[in-house]
Amino acid sequence: MKNSSKKEMIYETATALFAQHGFHAIGIDRIISESNVAKMTLYKYFPSKEHLIESILIRRDEQLRTSINKSIDEATSPLEKIKSIFQWYERWFEQPNFYGCMFIKASEEFSQDTPKIRQVSQDHKQWLTDVLEELLTLIGVQHPASLANFIMVTLDGLTVNANIFAYTGGMKLDSSWAFVENLILQSKKH
Repeated sequence: MKNSSKKEMIYETATALFAQHGFHAIGIDRIISESNVAKMTLYKYFPSKEHLIESILIRRDEQLRTSINKSIDEATSPLEKIKSIFQWYERWFEQPNFYGCMFIKASEEFSQDTPKIRQVSQDHKQWLTDVLEELLTLIGVQHPASLANFIMVTLDGLTVNANIFAYTGGMKLDSSWAFVENLILQSKKH
């Protein structure tokens, strides 16, 4: 196996294990075993478990930004673009390998003693909040920053709810979107 393939195998295996079981529940030995690589190989690419987790979160952030931006770019109006974010979340919840948000998990499992891991999680959430704020500003709502934060909390709550209750369909998301859409329209400056 080529070195780049080994590194990719470590990434894929660790990402799947961490997503499904959490970060602290999975040890390096299990990642090594399931990746079918030597311990030295893992440590060649990732000097510590924290470095591996940070690298995975950075990669996940890049993947999600690309995917969410693609969804946003397919919509035309700012309101439709915000709706497309809700639709993106719905598609994500319906994936068979959906185990919740790795950024939320990382924030829950790691303290201030691991600032790099927490920072990657915060940066991802702030990025999406900023996207929402920009779109809300284009719509012309009052207090776009506050409304963007509210929508972000709503999306995070839906994510946790979908993970806890094994998401079964669009009813909760449809009603949540209808509420948010109504709130946006009522918040427009007159």
